[in-house]
Amino acid sequence: MAAEEPPSKRPRADSGGRLAVFIGEEGSLASVAAGRFFKHSPEIQLKGVSSLDDAFKAVSAGEALYGVVPIENSASGTLHSTYDLLLQHDVLVGGELGVREIYCLCARPGVGLSDIKYVVSHPNILAACSSFLETRIPAGVHGASGPSLERLPSISTTEAAKRVSASAESDFSLGPAAAIATKEGAAKHGLTVVAQDIGNDSFLETRYILFHSRDGKAAGLAPPFPQDVVSPIRKRSACFALKNEPASIFRLLSCWALRNIDVLKVETRPLASGLRAPPGLQTGIARLWDYLFYVDYAVPSGHTEAADARLWEALSEFSLWQRDFGSYPSQVTRVEKQAQTWSDMVDIMAK
Repeated sequence: MAAEEPPSKRPRADSGGRLAVFIGEEGSLASVAAGRFFKHSPEIQLKGVSSLDDAFKAVSAGEALYGVVPIENSASGTLHSTYDLLLQHDVLVGGELGVREIYCLCARPGVGLSDIKYVVSHPNILAACSSFLETRIPAGVHGASGPSLERLPSISTTEAAKRVSASAESDFSLGPAAAIATKEGAAKHGLTVVAQDIGNDSFLETRYILFHSRDGKAAGLAPPFPQDVVSPIRKRSACFALKNEPASIFRLLSCWALRNIDVLKVETRPLASGLRAPPGLQTGIARLWDYLFYVDYAVPSGHTEAADARLWEALSEFSLWQRDFGSYPSQVTRVEKQAQTWSDMVDIMAK
């Protein structure tokens, strides 16, 4: 059976300097998350990169010690590219933070809600603000007269703000455009906040992970984590390929259930072949509609290395292939979900 060794048994090699990368520019949502992770690590330099792929490449190549990337939004769900890249690069997760995000609708000075015909932002954020776009912007309301609201994807919120700020009238033929970004991103690019806190839920959060090379310099260091976080839990993440047969998922999940271990999330992704196949997976295994199973679970208090080894042995018995992404501290917010009403929202441009 093709299995990868736990990180503690792997050799370590040197990697680059004390640099951490995030997606976008200063003022982006990811830059806020990176600032949280390294709040008490002033020796770490933060640098924005243009894409998730660039962040993983920088860490894998030793150009950066750490990367900070989003993995899931509480309203719009999973960022599948992050899961795919975790598998394509030999990395470990060093920490996880839930970061509250307040989305602002930003436009050029003088543009109001009734003028907007385009909205630009990251696809997950467009989805997380869909209720506002469909009820508060006249062009987005179903059955509205005139051109309907067009949603345009961008790599990051800062990229969206930059695009709206730098655009010519001919770039958006139907009318003015707005970006969904942060207040800081709007100010940096000369935009005005038309409406703020426009997410579908009254409290929105995105889970960000900090990752580092499995065999690099960071593997021998304690991963940075905010010292003011209260009572974080310990999580572990792993990925498995299973036989496509009855009860295979049941058998895998029973390894945690019989030990009274809380499985926090299961995510599936298509099982790839060729260059994107999981490293070490036996050739000829992948079939159409076969999946990889990513599992996050809570590490019980007092869980010993011996107990962890026995759990991994059981998981390996009921899977064709495994990869361990390590254990790490995690804090996210657990509050009741409440839909946003915007009953007291005022079009700021009308003040």
